Amino acid sequence: MRLLFFITKPYSVPILNPINDYCVEYNGINIAWFKAGAAKNLKIKGLTLKSDDEVFSYNPDAIIVPGNVVPHYWPGVKVQIFHGLCEEKKGHYDITGFFDLYCTPGPLITEKFQVLQKKYKSFLVKETGWPKLDNLFKKLNSSKKIKSEKSKKEKKTILYAPTFSRKYKSSSSLFNAIKKTQKYKFNWLVKFHNLEKESVVKKYETLSSDYFKIIEDDNILNLMESADILITDTSSVAYEYLLFNRPIITYKAETRFEKGINILQSDDLIGAIVRSIEDPDELKQSRDEILNDIHPYQDGKSSKRLIETISDFIKNKEFKNLKRKSRNWYRKMQIRRIVSS
Repeated sequence: MRLLFFITKPYSVPILNPINDYCVEYNGINIAWFKAGAAKNLKIKGLTLKSDDEVFSYNPDAIIVPGNVVPHYWPGVKVQIFHGLCEEKKGHYDITGFFDLYCTPGPLITEKFQVLQKKYKSFLVKETGWPKLDNLFKKLNSSKKIKSEKSKKEKKTILYAPTFSRKYKSSSSLFNAIKKTQKYKFNWLVKFHNLEKESVVKKYETLSSDYFKIIEDDNILNLMESADILITDTSSVAYEYLLFNRPIITYKAETRFEKGINILQSDDLIGAIVRSIEDPDELKQSRDEILNDIHPYQDGKSSKRLIETISDFIKNKEFKNLKRKSRNWYRKMQIRRIVSS
């Protein structure tokens, strides 16, 4: 089987790496990458295709996409695996007309996409779990040991990871509140979205110190492992952090408020931090319930399920019964320009 990974954003790489690792273990599964848009200049190990002609020559059986679009005219079934765990952002359930198969992370999203499957009849929905988390589950036991030792120390590590979306992001609103907390000398790790404005990043760089560091690691799971508390807004990192069962603080969240302490005013930030430190298990039951809804798989085998699902989809020719997709010419022209630029 020949698979093609299509990426347009740097954060797609950590999502796809576990799938790549799984496929490397098995003979007969070939992997190639195609980089476009903001991901075009990334360094990728392995075969990288650079043109339509090379894609047609490679002739993939399936194209795996952690994004919303893919060249519709390329060969192979088109598989959407999502770039985040939950449904916070508007448009999560928009059907773009590019995909034959949606592989969902858990029951919450599966059920809603199954409703859309019945409506459109142009794609199928299969629940596999989210591959990005596979490697994390292998680390969780050692992570817990690290945290149990660290919990004896007074100084706590706070990870701040805002989204970049102008409508939802908190980075501008929370700057002054975060600046005020520096006198308490918590350890701050700040991970901005790759598309965050440079002016915002530079503003936060003025806070840099031994206790405040801006991190550029694309794999935010590495940072979550060392954090005692996560602060975010509508970013899907909140749902990834549920796996560690540690306190979450959100600023003006849109859904699932019970996943953490949701504040509406920036002045409430320090109170939420203190509350999280004093009672880290306050919302433990809610966190567990949400995690079961969005990603109940903790076996680290989502990549395996995904590959088996795609293989069966192709082998059984399930795509033959799908209805014709919406034309969506404007989006299709956009993706052509991205690929050829």
